[in-house]
Amino acid sequence: MRRVPALLVWAMVTVVAALGVLPGLGSAGSGNDRWPLAHRAASLEFHATVVPLGERDAWAFGTRRFGYWQLGPTSYRWDGERWRDGGLPAGIGDSLVSAGGSSPENVWAVTSGDDSDVVTLRWDGREWTVVERIPALSAWQLTVVDDDDVWLFGMESWHHTRAGWARAEVPMTVTHASARSATDIWAVGSAGQDSDRPLIGHYDGRSWETTPLGDVLPVEPSAHYALNGVTADASGVRITASVSRDTTQTTTPLLLSRTGGRWQAEEVTAGTGTWSENVGPVPDGRGGHWFLAFTDDNAYASVLAHRSATGAWTVSPVAAAPDGAHLSTLAAFPGTTRFLSTGRVGDARGVFFHQVGP
Repeated sequence: MRRVPALLVWAMVTVVAALGVLPGLGSAGSGNDRWPLAHRAASLEFHATVVPLGERDAWAFGTRRFGYWQLGPTSYRWDGERWRDGGLPAGIGDSLVSAGGSSPENVWAVTSGDDSDVVTLRWDGREWTVVERIPALSAWQLTVVDDDDVWLFGMESWHHTRAGWARAEVPMTVTHASARSATDIWAVGSAGQDSDRPLIGHYDGRSWETTPLGDVLPVEPSAHYALNGVTADASGVRITASVSRDTTQTTTPLLLSRTGGRWQAEEVTAGTGTWSENVGPVPDGRGGHWFLAFTDDNAYASVLAHRSATGAWTVSPVAAAPDGAHLSTLAAFPGTTRFLSTGRVGDARGVFFHQVGP
């Protein structure tokens, strides 16, 4: 990544602040009545991560940008009343890679810069500490299982235990993962860099096993398939996927479900559009799931879709035209129907709340 000289960073930040577009200084809108802006932060518009740990404890991570330049990772913490700066230490790179957490005393973040290493950090409930710098630039998704059980996935994968970080033997490139426990982790991705060979992976606490997509559903020879996000919860495993058919020049969203040890595939025709990249289904606590998608070619028409436990779909736009909305994350506060998301709604950029039902 390109590093910006310190004097140039100071100059750019000064100019941006003068224009009133730094977090907290802008005069943009406030979302809408269904997706109100909770915290203004331009660094959360793209490639952010949200980590809700309780109704009064949540994190949002992003990257401060100026055009194509990346100026450093950002973090914000929700304490139930307001968002505050998350206090990341200095000297940890230019951008956020990923973040996750298993409790308010066990939050992890990974950042990167120009050198060959990424920086892994841990929040213990009081402060951030740098855990280790590891040569994992081709890894990009963090899955936190427990205090001493953290995975960093990508073209190569790493596993953190009490002994520290070590390369893990994962026989696939992982783009998204979800853990039910230390002995039950599911992942989606591909065989190496070959995106035309989608794979589903499972870890049982001892080793990884992969399943080709053709073992899950009948694969059409002339079609192209992609696996997007995965969620493993008490009701089963759900994977958002898509099939692109050259014959019709169309792309159709798919939902793969594993319950009772068997896979089922559903072509989604409810008008959800395209699944948002690497955003897994969010359980509704009743056997159904929520999904983030978009209905335009540029991902500026985000929608929230819901599939009930009985298979009924509903789709709601985040914002009506012409305002538009681009949301890139979706998570629920544990045990609630209150969502946390980041991106842009209308002219507002930052963190948004959304309440479903009473």
